[in-house]
Amino acid sequence: MTRWARFPGPREGLRLWYELAEDGRAPRQATFDRSLPVPPAGGLTQADGGASAAASRDEFSSVRERFGPDGARFHETVYGVPTDGPVRVPSGAEDVTEEDFRLAWDTARRHRRFTRHRTGPLPEGSLVTGTVTALPWGPGVTGLGVDIGGPGRGFADFGQLPRRGEDWPTVGTVTEFEVVQIRFDVRPEGPDLEIRLRPTAVPPPGGPWPRRGPR
Repeated sequence: MTRWARFPGPREGLRLWYELAEDGRAPRQATFDRSLPVPPAGGLTQADGGASAAASRDEFSSVRERFGPDGARFHETVYGVPTDGPVRVPSGAEDVTEEDFRLAWDTARRHRRFTRHRTGPLPEGSLVTGTVTALPWGPGVTGLGVDIGGPGRGFADFGQLPRRGEDWPTVGTVTEFEVVQIRFDVRPEGPDLEIRLRPTAVPPPGGPWPRRGPR
């Protein structure tokens, strides 16, 4: 029988939410920290703080299977590390309803999605060299695919690119990008890892794209 519970963490200001299976292990968990700001995504009250974790054991395993150890490190950066083994639930833990846990879980996931990640394999703001691999919707529409030599796929949104499609880089262009956001999406075919990017320099109309390496 599944149990849902919340209780204070090991230090002041932490609030832990757990979904617990019969064996005591946690398929999902969320942690809120009063020392962290609530990101623009909103959610629980300011007093509960921002989420420092929203980990799913099954999702983490799927990411590791699909993208390997490097992909797993990206997932840990975004959503935290799942608890290994049975959870030690203190005697003063408060049982909550499945709906209460779902609301807290959804809030924590939004928080982590919109939090700027300053650590991990590619902290936001990192500079990388990438090769344009595809313009799936054509120049000037939606964005373009970029290979940066790691797990997942790089993507530059049209809002980060020149207004005119004819000024977009062509397939095969090698240039420098800044990491804007690390995103995971859960899809029927499995988890998807996307590294959102923006070029660090845009050439004048008709000019060649600068080829620059990480500084």
